[in-house]
Amino acid sequence: MISFQKKALTLMLVLCFFSLSSKAQTVYSNKEFSRLGLYVGMTSSKLYRDTINYNSGILASGGFSYSMWLNDRVNIALDLIYSGRAIKRDSPITKYRFGYITVPLYAQYKFSESLRLNLGFDYSQYLNSQIATIDGSKKSGMNVQSFRSNVDSDYGVLAGMELDIKKDFTIGARYSYSLNSVTNNNSSYFGVFQFSIGYVMYRSHKQIFGKKEIAQ
Repeated sequence: MISFQKKALTLMLVLCFFSLSSKAQTVYSNKEFSRLGLYVGMTSSKLYRDTINYNSGILASGGFSYSMWLNDRVNIALDLIYSGRAIKRDSPITKYRFGYITVPLYAQYKFSESLRLNLGFDYSQYLNSQIATIDGSKKSGMNVQSFRSNVDSDYGVLAGMELDIKKDFTIGARYSYSLNSVTNNNSSYFGVFQFSIGYVMYRSHKQIFGKKEIAQ
């Protein structure tokens, strides 16, 4: 699992390096070429093909996103995020919480310079999981214990929208549809809605022409 995280981080750093290397040039257009952003938000998770009727639960999410402009209409983007997933039962009150490191890879179709449609795939690596039950003897009223998930990884498809609300701030909504069962018997699959607020930490712009060497 540590190896997977290193590979994902290395891939994002390589993409950022290619973008940052354009700093050696002297003249740029006003069109954005790539961006690196920080995102925080929340997830609402639900199981489909669920025979027990769990309710959806809410947890936190956050991480980094790198996108590169391919042309005037299409971008390609890669994220590295922590994705919390939760489901619960009302009788008896029981909450299940799962933590994943998720790497979404997707295309962005630009309706305008500020509004984008996201379509793609994601891969998630399991980190941890907890079960919380009502316990009057605990100060918090809940007894929280760790338990082991039956499945170490997940993969699926995603769709969403992203909107620039100010120069350096964006809001986004995304739904991920799992193609791998959360249990070993291929019965239940995660559906995860994510709402996020992003801050653009770095932008690069398309080069018009490069620096000319002066003859000695």
